[in-house]
Amino acid sequence: MVDVSPKEAVVLPGRNVSFLCRVGVPLQYCRVELPGSRSFNLNTKLSQTRNRVTYYGAGLSAGQCGFTIEQVTEEDNGKIKCYLGLETESQEAIDSVQLTVAKAPKSPELDLSRGTDSLRVYKIHDVLQASCVVRDGRPVANISWYLDDEPIVGDGLSMPTIIDFAKEDLHSKVQNLTRTLQPSDNGKLLKCVASHPALPEESIASRQLDVKYAPIPLTNPIDKFGFELGKPGMISIEIDANPKPQIEWEIRGQKIREGTIDNTGRIEAESAQDLGRGHYVANLRIAAINKQDTETQFILTAYNDMGSQDYTVLISTSAEPEGLQKFIYRRYSMYGVDLGVGTIVLIVMSILFVMVIVFVVIFARVKGKWCFSGGAHVIDYTGGGGEGGNGRVAAAEAVGAGGGGGGDVDGVDNPHHHSSQDYINGNDHPIIKEKKIDTAV
Repeated sequence: MVDVSPKEAVVLPGRNVSFLCRVGVPLQYCRVELPGSRSFNLNTKLSQTRNRVTYYGAGLSAGQCGFTIEQVTEEDNGKIKCYLGLETESQEAIDSVQLTVAKAPKSPELDLSRGTDSLRVYKIHDVLQASCVVRDGRPVANISWYLDDEPIVGDGLSMPTIIDFAKEDLHSKVQNLTRTLQPSDNGKLLKCVASHPALPEESIASRQLDVKYAPIPLTNPIDKFGFELGKPGMISIEIDANPKPQIEWEIRGQKIREGTIDNTGRIEAESAQDLGRGHYVANLRIAAINKQDTETQFILTAYNDMGSQDYTVLISTSAEPEGLQKFIYRRYSMYGVDLGVGTIVLIVMSILFVMVIVFVVIFARVKGKWCFSGGAHVIDYTGGGGEGGNGRVAAAEAVGAGGGGGGDVDGVDNPHHHSSQDYINGNDHPIIKEKKIDTAV
């Protein structure tokens, strides 16, 4: 059995590589055959400078038939055989190694499916089908997918297909991607990245995605804080849409298109500013904030070819609340009530106080504490009668109407009462038996 190390290797052209074939007994000879039927007889006694292929190892007596190929070339690519002549065997031992001389593939090719309406334009929920092929590499190249710098893995990626060209030992790889497009995909680069030992750096093919969608809804109402009465203020709302939306404000029944001012001359609607990749900001400038502004709903309408969306904005002179305070503010502001910070804090404390009271009452009721700890009436049944007694039931407490102290308790069964022929059914009084009088005979 021949032990070969390494069994295969990938080497760049011009580099050196060594392989070792060995057995556990001394050798008579060591012969190596390279692709193209080039054969070399190797041992430690031969000059190490005349050939590109030289002996490598501890010697034939150690059972080692190793070789080094200097400055590897394309013609060295393929299967290399080593033939070992054993002193104790009539037949030589044979094994082989695989040498792959790396060859850089061609640049990746990225192909995208057609959009709903045009070749390069897509809508949200369109199913994008992309295919990437990297041709003629040795060994086969690796393919990776990215959306901008975020890797795409798992669902949506097909198993790669490898196409082999046996004549030159070249390989091409093809992989497909299926993806349902979302607004967040708009403006991003879809990239197919090829990596290979013969490439000094990754090779990339990319396409920028153009995904059309209507303005995206936001949580209504949108609360804006920190305005000061008598001072200028600006309401800024960020909008996601593609293509760029047109905007219009409605303030107390008056509509103000972008780039215009209201009939008082104190409110100006600016044109939407493009922040890139479908992000825009709509600004409304107010010359001097007044009390009426804090009681007004500012309605912003944004629309494009894909649809429209309304945004309701409320402004306040209060600082921005947090947590439960913010929730309360939202609930009251929906009805046009402008709450100050002190009022909101008072409402929060009241709610917490009520919650504590409810918890205490529930706890007391479950545990039988405090006002829920009233004692239960206990009836003590005893066997009762003395001599000539009536066997009546004595009660610890007289319960119910007519239950006076020390009296008989009606309607209570005696658990110690047993059927006896000494009693009449339905009556606690015993049968009085007539005594027999002895008479003289």
